[in-house]
Amino acid sequence: MKLVRCLLALSVIIGLCATGVVLADEQDSSHFDAELNERDFDALREFLKARKAVDVAENTSNLVISGDVRAEWRHLDETCRGQRLRGHGCVGTSGKPISRNDFDVELNLYFIYTCDRTWALAQVRYDNSAGVDDNGHPCGPVGSKKKKGECCVDTARRCVGDPEGYHGSGNCGDLCLKKAYMGYNLYTDGVARIDVELGRRGNLYNVFESNIQFLSRFDGLLLKYDSSWECVADWYIHAAGFVVDEKVNHFAWITEVGFLNIADTDIDFKYSFIDWEKHGINRCFARNPAGFRFLNSQFTLAYNINPDVIGVPVKVYGAFLVNHAAHKLHLKHVHSRQNLGWYCGVLFGKVIKENDWALEIQYQVVQAQAVPDGDVGGIGRGNVLDESFTTCSRRGNTNYQGWKVEGLYAITDNLTVDSIVEWSKAYDTHIGGTHTYSKFELETIYAF
Repeated sequence: MKLVRCLLALSVIIGLCATGVVLADEQDSSHFDAELNERDFDALREFLKARKAVDVAENTSNLVISGDVRAEWRHLDETCRGQRLRGHGCVGTSGKPISRNDFDVELNLYFIYTCDRTWALAQVRYDNSAGVDDNGHPCGPVGSKKKKGECCVDTARRCVGDPEGYHGSGNCGDLCLKKAYMGYNLYTDGVARIDVELGRRGNLYNVFESNIQFLSRFDGLLLKYDSSWECVADWYIHAAGFVVDEKVNHFAWITEVGFLNIADTDIDFKYSFIDWEKHGINRCFARNPAGFRFLNSQFTLAYNINPDVIGVPVKVYGAFLVNHAAHKLHLKHVHSRQNLGWYCGVLFGKVIKENDWALEIQYQVVQAQAVPDGDVGGIGRGNVLDESFTTCSRRGNTNYQGWKVEGLYAITDNLTVDSIVEWSKAYDTHIGGTHTYSKFELETIYAF
């Protein structure tokens, strides 16, 4: 009953907050781009997780409320076929200017309730573009003529067109239920443990390993089995099914197997497989749509170097991905399937307390058919025009290669600064033409 009462209380809080929901400002260009920008550095996620663990340990109540406040600045640049898509003179699909700068203010609230064998967690996110409120009047057609004293009036009896009015980029709302799930421990016996979780688990990358895929929302059922073989490895198998499109009964499933610290060598190996395919028609009545022809295997290998060797923790890693369901592209100068992806990187340091730091350097390649267009979890291409690879342009979020450097520093036990520099270009210029993208981001995070 305690768990039920807690969930009811959380639903009331979320319902009250939801009254101010509005759509994100178009400066973010698309929901996908906003979601990709919100993907946290692994070191930052570990830091925030550690802060919540401290709160749980110090709190005698079953209910813990924690969160973080963020201020973000992004400087972006993007070109397509040599033409600039951001900056002075550039206009987006909405007909409004697209800047090279993006400022956001963000709040994350976490509600965690734990009992002996059950738990529930909810995360609510407010992410607002910075600036003053817009007066709500459209700019109107340029050069339209009106008689003196006359005002064009729409059905709401408001003047149409206010090009010289009080316009701003800020908004108040944009509430998102990022996580809301409950869990139950089915079995525990020494080193073995079986858990089941149901609900919204956040993004797939919160559960399954990848730096180039798994950006998609995870609404479904997760089954986890964790165990250990003495002198061999700690190992696990996680399997899940989740909703893709409830209107046409489209579901996907995924599984991952991991072996950690194999034979005490500090080597980890993980393998995942995800089935996105839709057999039958989608909501647009397209049969077996190309946007979901993905049966992806990913192999990940990591080596964790002992901190005593060079003074800080170091992780060297790499992964290889193949889409087994890709079809040959019938395009000029493209004579094979573009179904592979890979990345490699090194991570120095770990952030737990004041003056701790972490630095990650990574190189990524994602071919055009390697990952579903909306599931790209890596650097991406910016895609300010919000294009899709499955349209005639053959431009979207895949078909790129690039570098990413990210650093995190803890000014205090609660306040951190995160900075990102990333750059990408088209992997195969015969698909959609030449393309470049770059971003510099600076973000401050206060965790409480």
